[in-house]
Amino acid sequence: MLPEVHALFTQIESLVRLLLVVPCSSAEAERSFSALRRLKTWLRSSMSQSRLNNVGVCHIHQDKLDQVDIEEIFQLFISANDIRRHVFGAFI
Repeated sequence: MLPEVHALFTQIESLVRLLLVVPCSSAEAERSFSALRRLKTWLRSSMSQSRLNNVGVCHIHQDKLDQVDIEEIFQLFISANDIRRHVFGAFI
């Protein structure tokens, strides 16, 4: 085999690897835009970019978020300092 042809194999291998990771459809991107349309309504149009990202992550990972123990998060929040303990003391 000619050395020029042999040298092309590494480039072909790189192209094939890139081809294997390209998604076959745009369904995932379309789902993201649909979720964004539901999340960012006219009522929430003043939402900052970082908050929108956080809400989007919560929306995408809804199944994992449903498994979080809210009572435990409340307890951690309340016990963080004395002011919170004083204000939310009835919930402990």
